[in-house]
Amino acid sequence: MNGDTHRPIGHQYALAMLDGGEERVRSLARSAGTQLTMDAFLRVQDEEPVPAFLHSALCAMSLPTKRPKDDTQPILREDGKYALAINPRPVLHNVDGKPVLKSLGVPYGAYPRVALIYLLSQAVTKQSRDVYLGRNFTEWMRRLGYQTVSYGPRGTANLMREQVDRLLACEWQIRWDGTEAGDNAFAVRDVKISNEYAGTLDKNGAFAREIRMSEAFYSHLVDHAVPLNEVAIRELKGTPTALDLYTYLAYRLPRINSGKGQMISWDQLAKHLGNEADSKRFRQTVRETMQLVSAVYPNANIDVSGRKVVLHPSPAPLERKLVGPHLRLVGPAEQTAPRSSVAKSVRSTPAATPQQELVSFPSGSLSYGTREGAFRAIGLEKGQPWSVDTMANAFRAGFPDIKRQRTEAEWLRVWEAFVIKYAQRRGPSDVE
Repeated sequence: MNGDTHRPIGHQYALAMLDGGEERVRSLARSAGTQLTMDAFLRVQDEEPVPAFLHSALCAMSLPTKRPKDDTQPILREDGKYALAINPRPVLHNVDGKPVLKSLGVPYGAYPRVALIYLLSQAVTKQSRDVYLGRNFTEWMRRLGYQTVSYGPRGTANLMREQVDRLLACEWQIRWDGTEAGDNAFAVRDVKISNEYAGTLDKNGAFAREIRMSEAFYSHLVDHAVPLNEVAIRELKGTPTALDLYTYLAYRLPRINSGKGQMISWDQLAKHLGNEADSKRFRQTVRETMQLVSAVYPNANIDVSGRKVVLHPSPAPLERKLVGPHLRLVGPAEQTAPRSSVAKSVRSTPAATPQQELVSFPSGSLSYGTREGAFRAIGLEKGQPWSVDTMANAFRAGFPDIKRQRTEAEWLRVWEAFVIKYAQRRGPSDVE
């Protein structure tokens, strides 16, 4: 490990996990890491990935990290082929019995980023414009990973409420020139995430259980959704720059085809992340932030040590295996990182071996058939009161690389993780 000290701490943890398991990771953290990055790494490695999604344009161009000096002015992000404008349109308020048009301002900070990922993930996973939020605001925030929800003037609930108000009152414009292979040029003009929203969570200021996404935004999202790992988002939820760097790398790295990688300038990266700090300070911020991001996305192969930022081809965040030449060159029998003891798996399944047959996820109803029986049993046990076939359809629609063949044990693991999350998020009240 002595020759690896120049690597981000997440890369070092990954190598330690492959070489000696959790104890080796803990030993490394005591000497070279922090409790924060170690805990984040172990939690993400321990849990099966949970698919989450964000629009590709919002991965490439970010919201402000801090409140702008004039937050009533539109946000404009532009870097060659990318352009994003977010316009805080005024909304109608009742002040002293009189209607008043007032701009809520642009969204900023970590809260709207987390809320946006949740809203878009729900729409993509459920294949529906109607996004269910929960029975109350506390339940919704806990779904987003906030265990402590406070309602004081500066409490987490009110801060989140303000940013959701701002987020959903804005109009969005996106331009994408599509000059790279696999890109399609497009333009989306003057759309809102939700047309059925008027600046408060409902007309009485209470919590709205559902938000209906605008048809224009939803249809475009379906074609341009980038898969993320919800488990990683929970670990990064308090740091806007970490969320931006993670989502940018999740979009960018799996699309790089050149084995030599691609170089971008620090100024280019700053434009993508919406950071207006001076160059020296920005570089230091990114290098520090990359330590935490690498802990939740160790497969992200990026070099931020030099005058240029070098992006290398990397697996998507949902890939559990610790792979890649920056970690370990994996041969035909791929190695998978051992599980940690931070949280135990709900169901024990046999470890996958290269000799096991690779199969597809069942394509038909799970209500019949011998092979389907194992999946049906998980759905009935862990997914009550939801229909097994309803969950299976949502899984097929939202799980990345659904057509990829895997071992039966691996399919059962990812299916069980999905079913548990599906039931937790919707709860019994969603079927009332």
